[in-house]
Amino acid sequence: MLSNENKLQQLRIQMQDQNIDVCLINQTDEFQNEFLPQYSKRLQWLTNFSGSAGEALITKNKAYLFVDGRYTLQAKLEVNQNVYKVYNYSKKTPTEILKSLKLNKPNFGIDGNIITVKKLNLLTSELKKNISIKLLEKNLVDLIWYSRPKIKKSIVWHHKRSFHGTDVSNKITTIKKIIKKNKAQYLFITSNESICWLLNLRSSDLAYTPIFMSRLIISDSGECFLFANIKEGLKFPKAVKFHQIELNLLSNFLSDTIANKKIIADPRTLSSNTNEFLLKNKVKIKLINDPIEVLKSQKNNSEIKGIRAAHLRDGVALTKAIFWIKEKVLRKNLTELQAVKKIDSNRLKNKNFYSLSFPTIAGSGPNGAIVHYHANKKSNRKIKDTDLFLIDSGAQYLDGTTDVTRTISFRKVSNEQKKMNTLVLKGHIAVATSVFSKSETGKLLNINARKYLRQHNCDFDHGTGHGVGYFLNVHEGPQSISSVSKVKFLPGMIISNEPGYYKTNEYGIRIENLVNVKVHGNKYKFETLTLAPIDRQLIETSLLSKNEIKWLNTYHEHVYIKLGKYLETKEKIWLKAECSNL
Repeated sequence: MLSNENKLQQLRIQMQDQNIDVCLINQTDEFQNEFLPQYSKRLQWLTNFSGSAGEALITKNKAYLFVDGRYTLQAKLEVNQNVYKVYNYSKKTPTEILKSLKLNKPNFGIDGNIITVKKLNLLTSELKKNISIKLLEKNLVDLIWYSRPKIKKSIVWHHKRSFHGTDVSNKITTIKKIIKKNKAQYLFITSNESICWLLNLRSSDLAYTPIFMSRLIISDSGECFLFANIKEGLKFPKAVKFHQIELNLLSNFLSDTIANKKIIADPRTLSSNTNEFLLKNKVKIKLINDPIEVLKSQKNNSEIKGIRAAHLRDGVALTKAIFWIKEKVLRKNLTELQAVKKIDSNRLKNKNFYSLSFPTIAGSGPNGAIVHYHANKKSNRKIKDTDLFLIDSGAQYLDGTTDVTRTISFRKVSNEQKKMNTLVLKGHIAVATSVFSKSETGKLLNINARKYLRQHNCDFDHGTGHGVGYFLNVHEGPQSISSVSKVKFLPGMIISNEPGYYKTNEYGIRIENLVNVKVHGNKYKFETLTLAPIDRQLIETSLLSKNEIKWLNTYHEHVYIKLGKYLETKEKIWLKAECSNL
C-alpha cells in the first residue's frame, strides 16, 4: 500500500508529464454527489481525509487540505500534517494560497469533468489572468490509483405511488411548461436527486442516498432521454415518452440531437467539460438553477403523511436506544461502537427501513467536539458516566428521511455543561417557535438560533439548518438556515433545526429536530416532526423563560403520548420521567 508521501510523489510525476504546476483534487465526483461511491473517493484515497467536503491543493513541493468548520478537528486527526497543511476555509482558501505562491503564470490543473461551470467561473474571476487554468479530461488520481474499485451497473426501481403521491406524467407536464417559459427546446438535468424525484425512481448506487448515476434530457414535448448504466430496462406508462440510453453515449446524443438547439442547464452541477462540448456544438445554453430543486423541496400531502409516520417509528427506535445506552453506561460497560451498533440495529427493524441516511455520529466526551465524528477501532472510547454523549443519526425509509441529534448525560453533569446545553436549547426553541414572514430566507432564524450563545461570546461553526429530501439526500437544497441563505421558505419544505456548542478536547452539544414549514395566516411557522426526549438533566431551568419552558413541556408531552404505547414497561416509566414537566 502506498503511503501519503508515495501517493503524492506519483501524483507529481503525472503533473510533470502534463506540464501542470498546481492541481486541485476535490471530495466530489462528476455527479456532484455528497456521499460518494467507493470508486470516486479520490481525496480520501490520496489524503486519508474521510469527510464529505474538502479539497487538496498540490504543488511541486507543497500540499494543502481545505475543509469547513464541521471537519477541522477531524481532518487534523485523519491527515498526516507533516505532509498536508490543513486549513479551515474561513481562515484560508485555495485561491489565496495560489496567489501567495508567486509562480510565474503557473498551469493550474483541474478535472474538467468534476469542476462545475459555476465553480470554474468563480475561480477564473478570483484568479484573473495570473494563473492559466487547464481543464483535464482524466483525473490525475485515477492515473495512479491502480486498485480503484470498479464501477458497477445500477439496479434501479420505481418508488410506489402510495409513498410519493404524484405520477411522472404530471411532473413532466410541469417541466414542459418551464422549458417553454424559458423559450428552450430541452432541459438538461445533471442532478441525480432531481432525476430520481422526477421519474419516481430509486437505486442503491450510494450507501446513504437512494439514487443512481445518471443524466436526463427532457424535450419541450415531454420526451425523456435517460443516460445511465442500468442493469435491467425500465418501463413506464405509455403517457411517458421514455428512452433509456447508455451513459457513454451522452456525447453522441448532445452532438447529434442537441446541436444548434437551446438547452437549459444548472451551472452548479453542469461540468465544465460538458459545457465546453456543448458550446463547440453550437448549443445555446441558458444557465439557471435546476427548476426541479424547488419543486422537490415542497413535499406534497402524501409525502408529509409518510414523513410523520417515518418519524414516529424512528423516534421509537432512537428512544429505546437512548434508554439502553444510559443503562449500560451507568453499569460502566459500553463503548461508542457498541452504542452505534445498537442505534443502527434498532432502526434496521423498522417498517419501510431502507438504509441509514448517513453514518451514525456517536461521540463521547472529547470526541463529541468533533462535529462529524465517526467512531472506529482506533478512536473508539469506553463511554464514562461523566461524559456527554452526542448522537447524530438518521435513516432512509421508503416513506421519509430522518435526521436527529440528541446530547445525553449520565451520572454527573457540570454547571458549565448545563449552562451551555441550555443556551443551545434556547436557540433551538427560538427557531422552533418562530412565526416568520413569507420573505424569510433563513438568515434571521440563524441569528435567533445563535443569539443566546453569542451573548456569552460563544458560537458554532456550522449551519443552523439544512433542507432534507423525501427518501432522497438527507442534505437537500435550496432552503437552509444560515448566514448565506438566499432562498425563501415555502410550505412543505423540510429543514433541520440544529444549533450546537463544541468545546475542543472536552465535549460537544447539539440538539436537532426536523421541522416542516406550514402556513400560519399570512405568515409561516414550523411543525416539529422529530420525536425523542431532550435530556432534562442537562437543562438549567432558571435560564429558560416561561414560554420556553411551556414549549419544552408541550413537546415532551407530545413525545410521550406518541411513543409511550410502543415501549416496554421499564422504557415507558423512564420516558415518562424524562418527559415530565420542568
